[in-house]
Amino acid sequence: MSEAVKRVLVLVALTGAVVGGVAACSDETTGRAVPGDTTSTSTTSGGTTSPTEPDPSSDPDGGESLASLDPCDLFTPSARDALGVTGAAQPDETASSKYCQWATGTGTAAERFTYGVAVFPELGIDKVVADGEKKPLVVGQRKAVESLRSAGGVCAISIEVTPTSRVDVQAVGRDGAALCPKVLEAAKLIEPELP
Repeated sequence: MSEAVKRVLVLVALTGAVVGGVAACSDETTGRAVPGDTTSTSTTSGGTTSPTEPDPSSDPDGGESLASLDPCDLFTPSARDALGVTGAAQPDETASSKYCQWATGTGTAAERFTYGVAVFPELGIDKVVADGEKKPLVVGQRKAVESLRSAGGVCAISIEVTPTSRVDVQAVGRDGAALCPKVLEAAKLIEPELP
């Protein structure tokens, strides 16, 4: 897997991250996913909303139920077969999430992409940082949000587990918007595995 794809996945996993004392964005990186303590979100009009902290009292057990969840286990063997995942799981973590990624596709560079699953025990779908509109949808019986990130190279579907926790299913490639149907297919396979 190329270093550029790894960097994009790390940036995606860090999207909405809360890292104490570090500024999230500067004027030079408007609209890009970067680590930091702000969790601004884009609106359909292109503006941003003010960051807010998750309210731990709204669901005190939400973070604990996801804290022990291994994102690599969420892509079951049958899900990997159905999605054409060929690469081995590559786990990692950030201050606010644990994530796992898999390479897929054997054709040209334009046909290859990487799936990722990130577990956010303390950030709900309201904390999703997107490039542009966040499209609400339902996956299984759960609220979810579809968004493009990292200058449009990533499509992500964030699935609500509790009001203050979520699991993101992502695909990274040349055209994130074109990958959204594949991400939805993956999200539908992963959703039944969530607590």
